[in-house]
Amino acid sequence: MPPQPKATILGIAQDGGVPQPGCNCATCAYYAEEKQQLSPTSIAVVNGDELHLFDVTRDLARQLLFIPIESKRITDVWLTHGHLGHIDGLGLFGKEAMGLVGIRLHVSETMLKLIQNTPRWNLMLEQGVFLPIPFNSDVTVKISSNLSIKPVSVPHRDEFSDTHAFLIKGPDRTLLHLPDHDRWKTTLAHVGMRSIRDWFRQLQADVVLLDGTFWSDEEISRQSNVPHPPISETISLLGPRKSEDIDIRFIHFNHTNPILYKGNDAGDLDLKGWALASEGEVIELSMVATE
Repeated sequence: MPPQPKATILGIAQDGGVPQPGCNCATCAYYAEEKQQLSPTSIAVVNGDELHLFDVTRDLARQLLFIPIESKRITDVWLTHGHLGHIDGLGLFGKEAMGLVGIRLHVSETMLKLIQNTPRWNLMLEQGVFLPIPFNSDVTVKISSNLSIKPVSVPHRDEFSDTHAFLIKGPDRTLLHLPDHDRWKTTLAHVGMRSIRDWFRQLQADVVLLDGTFWSDEEISRQSNVPHPPISETISLLGPRKSEDIDIRFIHFNHTNPILYKGNDAGDLDLKGWALASEGEVIELSMVATE
């Protein structure tokens, strides 16, 4: 039987993680007091003896604890874009830590240029730690008979590189991993769609891990400089979840997002039936049971 791929959610926080360094807000203080942690957003897709890691965070050691020990040999890395929490774990593959070679690094052309222009990372290319494999937007990469991955271009503050979501298609289910993008008006215009539902339907996604960085527009004073669609706006555009709707789970939570706070006011936030992702969740991409 061909490998039956499955995805594991390794992190659900925005780039700074929770608690965020140097912060003593109610949320960060709660997580610190309870000795709890949320890692920056990342997922892993296990496909037979291959492990495809989507974005690499500084919390990689903690995150790999969610993966069965026999599946922890990372073979492939896919990068969404060049912002801190999505790439700051690249150095862990080098000789100072894991000392690996031959990791297939799937990146856009602009992301590859960023790596080549960063001396520490370029040295890792020269040492053979990473084998760069540039991808093209909206061109499907066939991994095996049961797995394909399609980079989907999305707009998102491209100071360092362009940005991609990934459409991960298994034999029976398709997962859209979309941790970062700008406001919905911009994104929908970019992909040529009228509504969120139309876009997800066109992509034939069954499960969506969706940018939920902020709850509202007023969480931080400089929020206009870090555009993300607030969860409240996304829910307003989607409307309440219906029984026939696809599975949408929010990820990439900033520490200011009140959805994370365990105080009484968090109960006032209505998700209208949509869900929050959790670290360690497994998403089966096949209907065939795997051990």
